[in-house]
Amino acid sequence: MTDWPAIGEPELLRRLALSSDDFTAMMRGFIASVGPREFSDEAYATALGYPWPRPPSSFLLDGEDVEQLAGWDASLTHDRWPLLAFGSNGSPETLNRKFGHLESEQRRLAVLAGDLHDFDVGAAAHPTAYASFPATLFISPGTALRASVLWVTPEQLTALTWTEVSYHLGRLRDIRFEPDVSSAPVVTSALAYSSRWGSHSVDGEVVALAALQATDRSALAFTQEELLDRLACEAIGEGASARDVVSWIIEDFAGAAERIAPLTRAAARPFVSDRWTPYRAS
Repeated sequence: MTDWPAIGEPELLRRLALSSDDFTAMMRGFIASVGPREFSDEAYATALGYPWPRPPSSFLLDGEDVEQLAGWDASLTHDRWPLLAFGSNGSPETLNRKFGHLESEQRRLAVLAGDLHDFDVGAAAHPTAYASFPATLFISPGTALRASVLWVTPEQLTALTWTEVSYHLGRLRDIRFEPDVSSAPVVTSALAYSSRWGSHSVDGEVVALAALQATDRSALAFTQEELLDRLACEAIGEGASARDVVSWIIEDFAGAAERIAPLTRAAARPFVSDRWTPYRAS
């Protein structure tokens, strides 16, 4: 599809249309609103576990039910748009949580797994409130990234976009996506989210998230623990660990972000591509 799914919620459209300065101000307010939370082993495991488990191949999600998708039916794309998923949106648990308030028929969608060529996925240049570095795409010629295409309704796209607070919504065209279901439709253009913070870099180079599979990867790949270990040393001091920075973010997100943001933003790399078109929220 080359048209755009309608997002009919004015407040969400206003957020999507924010300038960089207004986005930064909004995020300061959001971060300040996150109160102290109790750090625990479970919170630490959640931070290190991003982007969380997902089936190894294509699946059909129907509420809490997950069924392997062995064949393709045209009804799976009727009045739906392809949306790239390369982080937690490929996880059934995440999707079920984000769609939890929707009517039952809006909690059903096909998730088409496959290889996205000439892109890789790295860490966005600011940790989340649950202390993980979330995922964002970057261009990587020759790399084949294991990703997914969600076939979403406008209602599902709206629900997902509400949760992607720090992301642009747009479309990537002229992409090469090879699905693992032979009868699936060819996808050459898809909606996608791109971090407004940009991609996190280490020693001047954008880095990939090791938890997400890719072949012929040219970027260095880091685990969440490795990235958070490095951040801890920068933001807290030599000898600090991933556990230290995760507990800091959980217990005092505003205070941690005030120290972390200047460090990560200084080295961030924006996503730039002539194949990218932003959603016209205005």
